[in-house]
Amino acid sequence: MNKIKILHVVGKMDPGGIETLLMNIYRSIDRKRYEFHFAVQYPESGYYDQEIRELGGRILIQPHPRRGLSIFRKQFIHNITNYGPYDAIHSHIFQFSGYIVKMAAYLRIPVRITHSHTVSPQGRTTWRRKVYQSYMRWLISKHSTHLIGCSESACESLFGRACWGDARTELIPNAINLAPYEQLPADRIRLKERLGVTDPAVQIIGHIGRFSEEKNHRFLIETFALYVELQPNARLVLVGDGKLRHEMETLSEKLGIRDQIMFLGIRKDIPDLIGAFDLFLLPSLYEGLGMVVIEAQAGGVPSMVSEHVPPEANLGLDMVKHLKLQSQEWVEGMTRMSRQSATPDWSIRYSRLQEQGYDIHSNIQRLEKIYHA
Repeated sequence: MNKIKILHVVGKMDPGGIETLLMNIYRSIDRKRYEFHFAVQYPESGYYDQEIRELGGRILIQPHPRRGLSIFRKQFIHNITNYGPYDAIHSHIFQFSGYIVKMAAYLRIPVRITHSHTVSPQGRTTWRRKVYQSYMRWLISKHSTHLIGCSESACESLFGRACWGDARTELIPNAINLAPYEQLPADRIRLKERLGVTDPAVQIIGHIGRFSEEKNHRFLIETFALYVELQPNARLVLVGDGKLRHEMETLSEKLGIRDQIMFLGIRKDIPDLIGAFDLFLLPSLYEGLGMVVIEAQAGGVPSMVSEHVPPEANLGLDMVKHLKLQSQEWVEGMTRMSRQSATPDWSIRYSRLQEQGYDIHSNIQRLEKIYHA
C-alpha cells in the first residue's frame, strides 16, 4: 500500500510550539500509512532533523523567501517534483502560506492546508505590510482547501473575522501527548533534585519558550528580580534558546540575580521539568494559543499568563490566572499563587484535556480526515 505523503512547510525544525506539535503528531501517527516531509528555510540542521529521518521522514531545504521569490519557487518546484507526489501540503508559516498554497495549487496538490498558530503583533503597520497581508490573505482564501487555527484569535488574525462563515475553517487545538503527564510522581522531590534543588523550601518558578521578543523575557526577569526580594528562596528556570538568550543572561547579571536563574537551553524532558515547577509563567506579548500552558496544567502546575494568551489555553480548572503586564501585579500574583497548594487530581485534568481536544490522538484523527479529503 502506498503511503500518504504530507509536505509540512515550516521555518526550521527546532523546538517551539509548532515544531513540538508536529513531532507529537509524527511520533504518534501510523507511519505505515503516512510519511511526513518537512520543507525548511534554513540550511543549518534543526534540532529534530535526525529524529525525523529515524521516523522515516525527510528534510527538504528551501532558500529563504528573502533571497528572492524566483529562487524560492525554483527550489520548491524541484523538491516537489523530485520527492513527491504529495497528497497534501500543510503550511505553518503564517502569512507567506498564501504563496505556498498558490504554488501547491499550480502543482496540483489536491489538499492544501493553511494552518495558523499565532497572531499578528499589535502595533503600527506600514502600508507595505498592509498590502502584503491583504494579498496573502487573498491567496490563502483563493487556493487553500482547508483553513486551520489553534485558537479563535489565531484563525481571525490570519483568515479574517469572516472566516467563521467559511466551511473550510476548522479550529483544532495544539494537542499534546498526555501519557508522560499521567506518569508524573505525586511527590515531585525527585524531579527537583534533578535540577540540583534538594531544599524543599526552595520554590521553582518555570518558563518554557524561545528567547524571542514575543516571549517577553525581559519583563519576566525584571519581575522575578522584584519577587526574589520578597522570596529569596525562589529560583527561576528558563527552558529554551534563541537570539535573545545572551542578552537575558547579561540582564540577570546586571540585576544581581544570575545565581538564582537557571538557563537550561533546549531540553527533551519537558514533562519532567514541568513536574519540578511550583509555578509556571508566560508573560507573552502575543500568542496563538500558548501550548506550554496546556502542558503546565496537564502536569498539575498553576500558571500565570499575560492577557494576550488566548482564553482557550485555560482549561477552567482554576489553575490559570490572566494578568495585565504590570510587574507589581505579577509579583502580588506570584505571592498569592505560591500559597495555592491544592490542584485537581489527574483524572479531572485528563477528563478536561480530552473534552477540550488536547489529546494528541484525537487531534490526529481530525487531521487524518483532512489529509484524506
